Amino acid sequence: MERKKDQVYGQLKRAIMDETLPPGSRLPTEIRLARSLAVGQVTLRSALARLEAEGLVERIRSRGTFVTERSRRRTFLLIQPDGTETLETPSRYIAAGLEEEAEKRSVTLEVCPESLFVAFTPGERREVVRTRSISGVILETGHRRIPPNVAAAVRELGLPTVIPHGLRGDASAGFFVLRTDEKKAFSNAFLYLKKHGHRRIASLFLQMPEENPGELRGFSRGELDAFLASNGLASARRYIAAVPNVREAIREQIAAWFGSSEPPTAILCHSDRIAMRVYGILREMALRVPDDVSVMGYSNYPGGQLLTPPLTTVDTRLRECARLAIGKLFESGNWFADASAPREAFTPCLLIERGSVAGPGKDNG
Repeated sequence: MERKKDQVYGQLKRAIMDETLPPGSRLPTEIRLARSLAVGQVTLRSALARLEAEGLVERIRSRGTFVTERSRRRTFLLIQPDGTETLETPSRYIAAGLEEEAEKRSVTLEVCPESLFVAFTPGERREVVRTRSISGVILETGHRRIPPNVAAAVRELGLPTVIPHGLRGDASAGFFVLRTDEKKAFSNAFLYLKKHGHRRIASLFLQMPEENPGELRGFSRGELDAFLASNGLASARRYIAAVPNVREAIREQIAAWFGSSEPPTAILCHSDRIAMRVYGILREMALRVPDDVSVMGYSNYPGGQLLTPPLTTVDTRLRECARLAIGKLFESGNWFADASAPREAFTPCLLIERGSVAGPGKDNG
């Protein structure tokens, strides 16, 4: 059951956030306010102390308690790509994290589909900014290249703009970009498999021309080949594959690997969704995870923890990306007007160990 002081704190905070108690207004005296809320003064003081610690009210001796200007609710425009309901896209998970952080920071998110945003005239977009008091933009790209018309329309607003989960090169558009260091994340995944004794590690990537053409999670083919060789891992090009996101293409590649004289002992997948498909294909081929082959994913999408065995993966911390994006807008005074300020930062990753990785069998080392 919620404690009385928490209820009072929540009631007063809501009144401040929706400006029933507007910035600059003075609260009633403690005696009157406690009476109107039907609580004791000790309970009220505890709630006021929390509000003061958050910078929402200021208590001035001999004058009273005032709602601060800092309490004014900020409004950010969230532009989302169409189709964010798709499980494969990070956008739905970014959106959930943004809503969570917005609630914590008392931020209003005005959500607009990308197609609608670009369909507006410049005048209509300016009117949206004016009437909704928008002070910043969150441009969720679906982890794909920003269409030029979208980038141009956002720049016209003249507002600080953050991309929560972008790609290398996105900062050239003038926005602040948060992105995963994919090369580092996949390097750590390869080294993790090496630590478990694997040397023949197959890497199964998707062909993603809408992201970085020719790149394999931050690597070029030559860079990946060199990285594997420098770490004592089998660097034969046959263990590196980029395939379309089609089950039959994935199955053909896995069959080719396991039809060779030296099949891989582990498969590192482009994403958890691909790893889930790999599980099914291996089962059809009567290959067991991890007894016959270890499998590792990337992204930590929901469902991987429910596989048998649960999927070892790299968590790209999408909710943390969302939290950092809103934080960057609050800090936009440090970077927006300064052309020399950094416009890019890496977001954290976390390797999650589950049951899909084990040492290679004695005949497969």
